[in-house]
Amino acid sequence: MFDPTIYENVKVVLEGELYDRDLEGEISIVSREDLVDLASLSRKYLMKFTGNEDVYVTIELFADLANFSAEQLQLDQIEPGCEIKIYFDVVISDEEDCAEIEEDIRSIWGYRPTIRQTVSFPYAENQQDISLSTQVLLEFNRKINEDQISDLGDLIEYAIQTSNLLGE
Repeated sequence: MFDPTIYENVKVVLEGELYDRDLEGEISIVSREDLVDLASLSRKYLMKFTGNEDVYVTIELFADLANFSAEQLQLDQIEPGCEIKIYFDVVISDEEDCAEIEEDIRSIWGYRPTIRQTVSFPYAENQQDISLSTQVLLEFNRKINEDQISDLGDLIEYAIQTSNLLGE
């Protein structure tokens, strides 16, 4: 028998919170990926959902070999844990919408996460109407462990509120 890692414990709670909200009809989960990279010995878990047809939210949980080793070997030099990132995929009318999106996100999340936006559009020759989209990335720049598991419900609630606000 083995003890589950921090990553596995956080993943189970995150997954349970999201599926509970899907079951209640608050969100609709559209995809789930559970990846192990054998080259780097890292793990990544992605859950993609929508609460609003215009905005897709992806929550990513990540842990690498350094964190796994620190946890298993009980190394004092490295604080073990995993990272969470949140992505919002939003269709926009022009680049000026990006400032409004950042303002909307700050109204919910404050200044804690780093916000990055990547604007893109599909290329087509002789295209008249260009459909722009932005992928907004929230990075928290810190590790989480079992001590923060109780915060996952709030994190998901903020992600849903953000999705609803961006979809208005």
